[in-house]
Formats: sequence, structure tokens, C-alpha cells
Amino acid sequence: MEALYFENQLRAFNVVLAPLKASTKDICKKCIGLEAAKTKINGMLKKLRIDLEKSDIPNGKKKEILIHIEFFSNANETLSIEKHCEYQKGTGLCKIGSGCFASGALELFKQITEPKSGG
Repeated sequence: MEALYFENQLRAFNVVLAPLKASTKDICKKCIGLEAAKTKINGMLKKLRIDLEKSDIPNGKKKEILIHIEFFSNANETLSIEKHCEYQKGTGLCKIGSGCFASGALELFKQITEPKSGG
């Protein structure tokens, strides 16, 4: 894998973590969807780290990329979610509806890292 692959992945984390952080400030902080998004991002960052370690990218560039992975891992860990989360849509408490921030942020991540090719 080339360094550009990792840099593109990191751009997506930059875009996705901002709306998730905003979601923790208000209406979504008790939603299990936000907790699931946080868990998914944590897994994606771990996989990115493993892929980076296995890559043949020069060590200096690897260290640079690893600093960014650590930054986003820390940012993800600091997302504050209530200890007792529940599925807000299922309980009728969701005020967002189909425009869920957490699932929308993950979809945005996919669109950035796996864009559909133009025909």
C-alpha cells in the first residue's frame, strides 16, 4: 500500500469525527447509534494501524502517518457518550429521524474512502 492510501483514509476520519463530536454535545449523547459509530471508528483505526505496520512505506513516513492515527484514536476516545445508551428511535426519543448523525457520518466515511467511479 502506498502512503497516499493512508493519507486518504485519514482525511475521512478528519471529516467524520467532527459531526460525531457535535452529536455528543446534545440530543444524540444517549443514543446507542453514536456508541456503535464510536466502536466502528475505533476498529477502523486499529485496522489502519495494522495495515500501516505491514506496509513497505519508509519508516519516516510511517511515523508521520502513525501520529495522525494516534490523534484520531484519541479524538474518538474522547467522544463522551452516556453510560446507559439506548436506541433512541426505538424508544421514540429520536428527534433526528432518518437523518441520523452517527450513521450518516459513517456513510460519509465510506463515500470519501470508497468513492463510486464515474461512468
